[in-house]
Amino acid sequence: MPWPHGQKSQTRARIVAAASTALRAKGVAGVGVADVMASAGLTHGGFYAHFRSRDELLAEALDHASRQSLATLARALVATTAKPPLHTVIDAYLSPRHVVHPGAGCPVAAVGTEIPRTGGRMQRAFRRRIRERLDWLRGLLPAGRSKRLREEQAVGTLACMVGGLILARAIGGKESAALLESCRQFLRCATGESSDAAGRIRTTRRRVTSGTARRDGRRREGFT
Repeated sequence: MPWPHGQKSQTRARIVAAASTALRAKGVAGVGVADVMASAGLTHGGFYAHFRSRDELLAEALDHASRQSLATLARALVATTAKPPLHTVIDAYLSPRHVVHPGAGCPVAAVGTEIPRTGGRMQRAFRRRIRERLDWLRGLLPAGRSKRLREEQAVGTLACMVGGLILARAIGGKESAALLESCRQFLRCATGESSDAAGRIRTTRRRVTSGTARRDGRRREGFT
């Protein structure tokens, strides 16, 4: 019997959503097909009418989780206009609520350490989503900053946010809240207006160091 119009795609979306939650809450190894189907209100036997394999499901679940996570951060941007956009994202990501709700949170922090062992389609999906997040973060930085500085700040911000969230979940309690605040404060300083001056200083140092190295090289070759 054929599927009623739209029902198959709706059912597939339910399965992906259930797997997305399980993936972030339990990790890659903790996602079982039978449990996912049960969470979606379906029987195990119907799985292969929608997916060729568990790996296919996990890759789609990862994409779904990433889109959902970015949408949550985007809503925080719409709701708050009193501070720089990137700082709004930092505060929303490094929040106590995010710590205690991994199943609805960022998949990078939830399963990032497992991805190298999975390989294949899931690793390709993860790599694509990391690039997407970095592009999004770059777009939140002031356009007047140098390309190199924006790249450093986008990469550094993502790394600190993800690492900070992982550590906060690991230690728990009051120490978790203090760690989150330390990470937020560090990133505000590292990406705020004062970072523009710091970036110019680093650029000047690189130029000076590069020029000195060239002069030293010429001296060693016998030139003055």
